[in-house]
Parts: sequence; structure tokens; C-alpha cells
Amino acid sequence: MGTENGAQRIIDLSHPISDGMPVFPGDPEVSFTLFHAIANTGYNVTQVRFGTHTGTHVDVPHHCLHDDRGVDRIELDALVGWAEVLDLGVLAPGSEITSADLDTFSDRVEDGARILLKTGWSKRWKDPSFFTDFPGVSEGAALWLNQRKVKLLGLEQPSVHTTLHLEVHKALLVGGMVVVETMANLHQLTQDRVYLVALPLKLTGADGSPMRVIAIQGQSAFTPSPEGIAT
Repeated sequence: MGTENGAQRIIDLSHPISDGMPVFPGDPEVSFTLFHAIANTGYNVTQVRFGTHTGTHVDVPHHCLHDDRGVDRIELDALVGWAEVLDLGVLAPGSEITSADLDTFSDRVEDGARILLKTGWSKRWKDPSFFTDFPGVSEGAALWLNQRKVKLLGLEQPSVHTTLHLEVHKALLVGGMVVVETMANLHQLTQDRVYLVALPLKLTGADGSPMRVIAIQGQSAFTPSPEGIAT
């Protein structure tokens, strides 16, 4: 979904969260329950239950390391700013993203970059194979990203690897990188560089959180400075 705003285009990179939606195998189910109704109290209030890794979400070091850096400890500078869109084409199920694949873009990935890996996988969102056969990030690629001190890695896939979940998560998160998984609509991005806003719920000490993520294309006249945003 995109929104035109003058010369700018705002693209929603988040999947919607809905009652009974698909979740990663073994994760908590999502439920919406009407807690108060207008007919009884004059207001509608809904109780929402979901896991911290529901839909488009963020992984932080506390997810799989003995590390107290939770969602509320993420530096806003990692979540807001220019991001490089690396187009890897439409990757086959079960394939692997290697350091050689990333070498193609080495001139665009400076220290401290935010990067989005465009793979076409989000188009399979409603396919049963979405959570089981996705392209993985190799351990070598994780090392490549950490060597460049990447602040944020955005993926269309629901996790980092189909079999080496823990190994690759640890390799990415040990340096404090923010990993955003299950992103939507990256195929709508038509520029190599976009202005990214990726905001989780500020859940104290949590290992992850659903996010609302947007990309702004055509942004040139006004660029806010994340360094000027107070936490």
C-alpha cells in the first residue's frame, strides 16, 4: 500500500495484525476479544493477545542472548533514517543469501548503514510455505553485515534461517543490530534508497515487538535528523 504526498510516496511495509492471523510455528496465536461494547458501556474496547514476534516485528539481543538489551533500549537512530534497498531478485524457496551476494552492494553499505533485503518473499504471505521454506541468511552473510556495523537489517522472511535459526540470530544480534522480520511490500519500492521509519511498541525489557514500518520515496526537501529525536 502506498500513499502519494506531493512529490513523495509513502509505502507501508507492515503486514496487518488480525484475529487468528498466521504466526510462526509454535508462537502464540493472535486473538481479538471485545472487552467493552457500546451497547453496554458506551465504548468499544478490545483486548488483543499476541506474541512479541507477531507479523512485522523487531528482534533485539534479548531475544536469544543473555543480554538485557530489550525493545525499549533500541536507539531511535537505528529505526529512523535513510536505508539502502538491496535488490536480490526473487529468491527461490530454501535458498541462502551469502556474503558473495552482498559483495555486489559493498559500495553502498557504509559503516552504520540501515539495509533492506528485497527478495520477493512477502508476496507469499498467505502461502502455507511462507513460514517454512523461506530464503535464509548465511552465517557468512551475518558476519559480513556485522563487520560493516549495520544498524538495521530488514527482511521479508519470517526469520533469519530455516534450520540455523539460533546460530544466525546470535551472529546478527550480538553486535546490537536491529533485525526487522516479516516486512511487507518491498516489491513496491522503486528506489535504491528510501527514508525508513520502523517503530516498535515500547515494551519494557521485551525480546521483540510488532512494528509499523513505512518507507518514504522521493524525500529530498526535508530530512529530519534522528539525532534530534528525544527518547
